[in-house]
Amino acid sequence: MSEAPVFLDIEASGITGGSFPIEIGWAQPVQAEGGWALALRSILIRPIQPWLDEPLRWDRAAEPVHGLTREVLLQEGLPPDEACDVLDGALAGLEVASDTGANGWDADWLYILYEAAGRSPRGWFLGEPKSGGLVARRLRAAGLDPMTVRPAMARWRPAHSHAAAEDAGAFAWEWAMAELLAAGGATGLTSENLPELIPAPIWPRPLAGGYRRREG
Repeated sequence: MSEAPVFLDIEASGITGGSFPIEIGWAQPVQAEGGWALALRSILIRPIQPWLDEPLRWDRAAEPVHGLTREVLLQEGLPPDEACDVLDGALAGLEVASDTGANGWDADWLYILYEAAGRSPRGWFLGEPKSGGLVARRLRAAGLDPMTVRPAMARWRPAHSHAAAEDAGAFAWEWAMAELLAAGGATGLTSENLPELIPAPIWPRPLAGGYRRREG
């Protein structure tokens, strides 16, 4: 079996032209004893001064959404060149997708990050389809209908938190569940009987450490 794809998510200073990346998270389904686990990782980005020189590029109204402040980023974030080193080391040679795809916001923010580092991604790129498309592709490969299975899984899917790795992990969870459903069968699947078809104790869960979590 080929290596599972990586799902990537980016939190940014806002959703406006000129906004910049502040956190990048990624998640990959990995085979584990008894099934699948989720390898999650995230990094904070330290804003460079030109990003901060234009006040409108930082949307303070977004702070309660993503849960990060400029002060935290300046203290704990990686400078762009180091962030790019981490991304290249982690993602080279892997299929990488995001929820906005190769022509959306995430691609724009990656361009801004790598431009600040004075280089391009090495050994990887943000591809198509989008994250949801990769999940649908895996389901179809297993003979399952994404239009039926994804809504049935939605009740149990990890909640959207605006912590980058956790949000990437929600798609990785769907992909790994597709693997379990392919092995265990999904005849008559509904949101009510999913735990009967795939017992909750073997559902994919994040491995410990290496990413920002949102409490509550």
